[in-house]
Amino acid sequence: MKIKSEDLLKLHIPRWEEFPAFELYIDQVIAFINESMVIFQNGEEPLITASMINNYVKNGVIDPPVKKKYNRNHLAKLVVICMGKRMLSIADLNESIAAMSRIFEVSEGYNTLCNEVEYEILSAAKPYEYPAKRVVDAESKEIAVMRALASAVARLLLFDRIIGQRRRLSNIASRMLENKK
Repeated sequence: MKIKSEDLLKLHIPRWEEFPAFELYIDQVIAFINESMVIFQNGEEPLITASMINNYVKNGVIDPPVKKKYNRNHLAKLVVICMGKRMLSIADLNESIAAMSRIFEVSEGYNTLCNEVEYEILSAAKPYEYPAKRVVDAESKEIAVMRALASAVARLLLFDRIIGQRRRLSNIASRMLENKK
């Protein structure tokens, strides 16, 4: 099946260097993530809210802000959470982030995960041009976790797109049938 959603094939997750160079207040964090990660939004539900961020802090998933300001480390972890929260528990996401942190600096691990997710989308859509990376071939357990997370995120995005297209076609067909009556 060919994937026709060009926006998905052109997916670009903001890299570490693209994060604001200055610290942000919570409303700025929310705006940044909701704008730059809109492709991960499911329906009308916001991708991230202040109460979600506060819960992540309270549960130790992200560090508390310093003087109510969030830095690039916070943004990276929140983006990873937003990518994976529909399919993994927060505890599992926290463990995935911890696994990446064991072998990478936050910036390097985050950018590597973004590259893996984008590659997985292309691999699913164009397997001859972008051969699949096998989890079992990963150099370490931590990279296997990262690759598996990237694959799961990519597959969920593809699933959402296919189901969304199917719903739209079904709605069009229903309207056409109603108009014939």
